[in-house]
Amino acid sequence: MRVARWPVIGALAALVALALAQPAAAAAPLPTPGTPVASTITTTSITFSWSPSAGPVASYTVQEFETGALSWRVLATTSETAYTHTGLVPDSVYEYRIVANPVDGSGYTASASSGILNVRTAPVPDAVPPTAPGTLYPEVISTIRATIDALTGSTDNHRVAGYWVQRQIDGVWTDWATNNIPTVYLTDLTPGTAYTVVMVAFDANGNRSQPSPPLTFTTRQLEPAPTCTTTVRPVAGFEQATVVIEDMTASTVVSNWTVTFTMPAAQVLSYTFGATLTRTGDQATATPASYYATINPGGQAQIGFFATEPAGSPLPSGFVLTSGAGTFACTAS
Repeated sequence: MRVARWPVIGALAALVALALAQPAAAAAPLPTPGTPVASTITTTSITFSWSPSAGPVASYTVQEFETGALSWRVLATTSETAYTHTGLVPDSVYEYRIVANPVDGSGYTASASSGILNVRTAPVPDAVPPTAPGTLYPEVISTIRATIDALTGSTDNHRVAGYWVQRQIDGVWTDWATNNIPTVYLTDLTPGTAYTVVMVAFDANGNRSQPSPPLTFTTRQLEPAPTCTTTVRPVAGFEQATVVIEDMTASTVVSNWTVTFTMPAAQVLSYTFGATLTRTGDQATATPASYYATINPGGQAQIGFFATEPAGSPLPSGFVLTSGAGTFACTAS
């Protein structure tokens, strides 16, 4: 008995053709390698390593960020999970990231870039301290916070690395808060309390300057409710309005707030800051920007606008703060 083979062969050919016509599966990227971690840092070299990518890895590309070009460049390709970058500049910042490359034909593509390692080389040793910071002044003082500035920053034969604000504890000047610029933020203060502070600068080797002249300031007293003050003044055919909302209470939070006021319709808005302004006839409403939407105890928000002032047109007036904490008339400052 003869079996007819041609229909079977034809069916197989059709199946092969159908398979060939199907789109190829998209190659998957390799898992992302771990963020590199520095292990040895000298004045001219940085050694770092990373956890491997799972999968068929052929090599790793080490990338360095070039600040001048604002882009990443290929520093090296290695089969290891560690690398030493040499020939570096002392006391300088370098940034690295890693990409895993797949074995050819594995069905994988290169991984996403790892997290970024930001690291500074060690400084050249020296024993010269920075100069002392200049006179201090309080830029902002609330019930529980203060911002302390130096009129002039320090200088150093290499680099000023940062500043400490110190206060006296049991007669000893003690480090309190630090920053890399001569503006230092103090928190968790006590309302209605006097503080005396100095500022010292330090360099990359830890050498410290002489202290600045001392500054004594007093935190503000607690208030029973939030306050709102306004300043409106004409400026060469324009008007400038500034509204300051302060929350010097112990526990009240100012949220869901707006400021309403009267603003003649003939006045044309030029610029706003800290808020958006909507108008209906002579009535205007300022709604705070997202970063001012909630004012916690000890905080403040400053909003305002510039507008044209046609001849004979009265200045905006009748400012009122409305919030979840209540409604408060704003006072002129």
